[in-house]
Amino acid sequence: MDQEPLDRGNAGRSDRAEARRDARSDPSAPGAVPRAEPVVITATDVAGSRFVSGTGAAPDPGRQAAVIAQAESTLPMVVQSLYGQRLSSVELRSGAAGDRFFALTDDRGRDLTLRLDAIPLPAGTVARTHVNTTSDQHVVQLSDRMDPRQVGRALSHEVGELLAVRDRATRAAAGDPEVAGVAPNRTDLLARGALGSAERRLSLTEEDLGRVGELNQLAARMNDATLDASQRAESRSELSALIDHVGLRPQAPAGSDRHLSELQAADIRRDLVDPHLTPAATDALRELAVPVERLSAADVTELQEFRSRAEHARPLGASADTPLMPGVRPDGSPVPREELAGAAAQAAGERTRAGAAALDQLRAETASTGEWPTRQVVVGGGASLVGRDPEALLVDARGRWHLDPGEGIVQSPDQTRDMRANGLGDAHQFADPTSRVPRDAVRMWEDQLAVRGPVVDGTAALVPGQDGRLYAHIRPADGSPDLYVKVEGTPTVATGLPPEMVPGVDRRDAVNLPEALDAVRGQLPADSPARARLTGEAGAEEALQVLREEGVLDGLRSDGGARAALQTLDATAQWERARAAAPGRVFIGDEIAEGRFDASAAAAAGAPKTWLVAGAGGTGVANAEIILEADPEARVTVYGPNLPPALENQVQFTALRERFVGEYGGDGRLTIDIHPDNRVGAVRMSTGSDGKPRFREGNVEAEAYVASLGRTAPMPEALQELSERTRAGGGQVRGDLMFDRDRQYLGYGVTFEAGGRQHRVEVTGAASQLLPRDVFPRDTQAALTAMAVRQVPSQSGNAAPGFAPVAQQAARLAEARAQGAVERHGSVPESWGRPAVAGATAPSGGATNPVASAARLQSGRRSASPGGGAPGSAPGAGAPGPAPRVQRPPTPGR
Repeated sequence: MDQEPLDRGNAGRSDRAEARRDARSDPSAPGAVPRAEPVVITATDVAGSRFVSGTGAAPDPGRQAAVIAQAESTLPMVVQSLYGQRLSSVELRSGAAGDRFFALTDDRGRDLTLRLDAIPLPAGTVARTHVNTTSDQHVVQLSDRMDPRQVGRALSHEVGELLAVRDRATRAAAGDPEVAGVAPNRTDLLARGALGSAERRLSLTEEDLGRVGELNQLAARMNDATLDASQRAESRSELSALIDHVGLRPQAPAGSDRHLSELQAADIRRDLVDPHLTPAATDALRELAVPVERLSAADVTELQEFRSRAEHARPLGASADTPLMPGVRPDGSPVPREELAGAAAQAAGERTRAGAAALDQLRAETASTGEWPTRQVVVGGGASLVGRDPEALLVDARGRWHLDPGEGIVQSPDQTRDMRANGLGDAHQFADPTSRVPRDAVRMWEDQLAVRGPVVDGTAALVPGQDGRLYAHIRPADGSPDLYVKVEGTPTVATGLPPEMVPGVDRRDAVNLPEALDAVRGQLPADSPARARLTGEAGAEEALQVLREEGVLDGLRSDGGARAALQTLDATAQWERARAAAPGRVFIGDEIAEGRFDASAAAAAGAPKTWLVAGAGGTGVANAEIILEADPEARVTVYGPNLPPALENQVQFTALRERFVGEYGGDGRLTIDIHPDNRVGAVRMSTGSDGKPRFREGNVEAEAYVASLGRTAPMPEALQELSERTRAGGGQVRGDLMFDRDRQYLGYGVTFEAGGRQHRVEVTGAASQLLPRDVFPRDTQAALTAMAVRQVPSQSGNAAPGFAPVAQQAARLAEARAQGAVERHGSVPESWGRPAVAGATAPSGGATNPVASAARLQSGRRSASPGGGAPGSAPGAGAPGPAPRVQRPPTPGR
């Protein structure tokens, strides 16, 4: 809160601390105490107090609704009583989709929205906020296991933190030299530990300011005459516990070696906190933020009980052996922004050398033993590298962001601020709050994480051996000979999003060519020659020709049973013809995004100057940006029925409109054609008067075509050979969903069982958000999608398969594995279903004091009951095709 400092005198101060106040020391000087990084930057448990996220099994289904209703009732009063100088016009509204949100206006006259939800959160997290300083749409998520009576305190914290993040973004955008181009202070000062005069020069972090909001809320309750004595005493006890928790009181007894240093640290914290306290909180801290020897007997008793409980609670903070976060030098200092490109190139070189060394070691071991080496295996990387097991062999092709020619990921540092807590990297280190996270930063983080263990640049497919073991068939990206390793334990696959679909296919029953061929074969008699000729390698045009030659195509069309499959075959054949007739002008979106589009040729003479991007999702928008950047003369139309909600909240999309869309002040080279009737069918190609191809959708005609229409959901490519071989041998393929004890989704598992043997593989990352359609039922995918939207709301500017959420998932998976806490589920837990919430409860009449009103809502007076060839043959390509169909991995050297 922007208030003038309040004079509270020197109560509770030590004269010696006062005398040291002007001292200025180097933080690296002897005696400086290194401090642990926080686990999360949200409202975390105050261990031993009532302000905890809750533990144990999922709550009663009514609890979420109760917490949300309580939050909707309480937020206006929290805003009015604690943040009235900063926020006004708090109004609960309903959106077009029926969602509920609060519309607010800040002291600068800017509008913002805030949505409230209660969901399963990780243990230790009472609440978290998705702060979006790009769209100014924000979401507070409360733990569905928390005590509903603590909702007001949680909201006091989250609103304080939200305002702090917004303030910093505003100052950075205005060019304030204290914040523009500078990463924010990452040292939480309101945490127990020694402080020196160097920390006095620091400002409170966003998390610190959230804790200040809690101090103010508890002080208001402690002095609220409308509460009974026991409720005021409970608030006093909670405030005293929070004071202890944040280091505003020394814990060491008077006369001990640590007492004076802890007292000095408490005084420094008081100086930093005072300008943000309400008068009531100032008075309360004068009384309670003192050494234990000066507390009343009753306060001492409560404090001792709190400390006893806290001692046995789950500790927060990084362990001493936590590896350095990516983005820092070997000495632990952060890489400056101006050195990012060089640091990314250095990390790439180190990864290349590490990959070559790993290959040499594997081949040397094979040569010396005559056996394929045995390794734990991880296939794929990306943001999932956060959870990388340093003992496992990583096989990763350096995909997506190592190939994407764009400026960076589509989110800003503010929209990805939790990545640092997950160990991925600090985006604010390399970009201002509302700028895009640079591509070089992402590449550097991934490469530095990759070399924390053995790594091979390339691809891998898991295949069964005749000996009953599972092998990884590795095709190195350097073109050197393939090799195998025996897989030890349960391998992990994190190969990213599955392929995009061809325009015009049936989206329900046969979304890709393999599904269509399987469906057609299923409609033919077992002894049909056509069935025998329809192999998995057949293209769509070839398949249709086989059906014609065997005289069964017309019958299949008239029967209707193969309608969906034939629609997909027809659309795919049309796509194949267009690609053959217009090379370099017809693309799947991923080809643009992953650098398979020749940007240097885009501006060459004779290159297409008008582009049609079919599909208005994130990939389509990114494709448009890449094309516009590659050719200053290109004009692009993005065509589709709607824009996904997340786009309006992403920094990339808003900036793209401002640069290229005329009505937003851009140069007019980008048109976004959105209408409910804009339905995209099979690619339509004709020949223009100049003899060049033309493509059309609706009223849009262009010289080149990009399909970005959504994704198929097959088995990940690394598992397709294993799946096909298992089924061909009469075996079964079963799937399960993986969650941790806190109901956080970790990915899915697939068990391949044949011939009395089982092999299990676990899939995580973006790949885990689209379940294989031939393993999981459709309603399971629907429930998973609904869960993902709730867990990562569109207002955050993120999506569950996105960079930051994947990093969080990977960190959770690594933690759950270490604790033996991975749970297998047949379906999504019920608590991820959105609850029905009654209308917001109006404040009870008769209360004129907004603090009192908020306190009563949290007091318990109102009901808040819970409701190929063989390995070693010709060198493999950098991007291999399907794994070879071999009975077993060949003997090394043959």
